[in-house]
Amino acid sequence: MQPKIKQHIFLTGFMGAGKSTVGKLLADLLQCAFIDLDEMIVQREGRSIAEIFSANGESYFRDCETAILMELNCQPTAVYATGGGLVVRDENRAQMQQLGRIVYLKAGWPTLKGRLQSSVDRPLVTPTRDWVRLKDLWISRQAFYEAADLVIDTDGLTPLQVAQKIVSGLTP
Repeated sequence: MQPKIKQHIFLTGFMGAGKSTVGKLLADLLQCAFIDLDEMIVQREGRSIAEIFSANGESYFRDCETAILMELNCQPTAVYATGGGLVVRDENRAQMQQLGRIVYLKAGWPTLKGRLQSSVDRPLVTPTRDWVRLKDLWISRQAFYEAADLVIDTDGLTPLQVAQKIVSGLTP
């Protein structure tokens, strides 16, 4: 069956925004593949994101993100969940714009904090839970996120409702 989209769709947003959860549902609705870019990095590197951050630092991880993103032009159309910081680099935003549509899953800070409180596998969410630092990081990325082709406010919506809003927003 042919996918219902002609371009890649890149889901962006902060940690806990629901990119992976919504992405799987969206891919089902659009009859295409779902790919988590973080999982691609884990497979390629043979270690977890936390291990990559610990051994090589965040900059190395961001380089991995950029390298994978640059390879997507020859891949079949898919829905991609991006890492929360991928949008910060100019070349990443330009590559996503060239390859498809960028969708920002916008969630308010109370929603994100609530989701992240039980998180154990995110390298930027430390065991001490420095919420001020995390909120500052979220704020610092807002302009990059908001520059998306489509912004979906996810607060109060189920993942399926978010996926359906994306489909409606992408339909000409």
